[in-house]
Amino acid sequence: GPAHWDAVKRVYRYLKGTKGLRLAYACAPTTQHASFPFPDLNKTQWIRAYADADGSMQEDRRAISGNAFIINGGAVSWYSKRQELVSLSTTESEYIAITHAAKEAVWLLQLINEVFGADLKTTTLYSDNQSAIALAKDNQFHARTKHIDIRYHFIRWLTQEGKIKLVYCPTNDMVADTLTKPLPSLKVKHFATALGLRTP
Repeated sequence: GPAHWDAVKRVYRYLKGTKGLRLAYACAPTTQHASFPFPDLNKTQWIRAYADADGSMQEDRRAISGNAFIINGGAVSWYSKRQELVSLSTTESEYIAITHAAKEAVWLLQLINEVFGADLKTTTLYSDNQSAIALAKDNQFHARTKHIDIRYHFIRWLTQEGKIKLVYCPTNDMVADTLTKPLPSLKVKHFATALGLRTP
């Protein structure tokens, strides 16, 4: 019907508008530092991770998680996925999103350390939900969050161990926002640039 045709045209407009974009990084490894590329970066900030959720806006009330991992101005890992359970609050949706992102961050950190012989210990993970950040840093019992599955509290252990540093990021700067819901054209272009997509 007409709704489906409109969706097809939207996809074609998207493809036409983005066909010239390429994933680019700020600089290449230097020969004297071939074992660890981009040595001028602050190593505690070497990986920037963004995690977001759309707050259960879908018809089935299951939120969509999105995360993006950026190294030296370009995305190296990203995904958008519907959460496997119905969350009861935006905080819970965001908490689940940052837990999934944290697992990916730990894996990326281990991979980089093995491949480049680096000694990175912490990944900075940005979230635009202050309640979820507070929940991840707080080991106290709360009646409103007692139903959250224990496997999602993995993020608490990671923050205590110093493997993940959770930092608040305003929604307007939340790169993963583009992976969770439709956004206006200007925001999509802004986040595409933040992900390292550029015209050669």
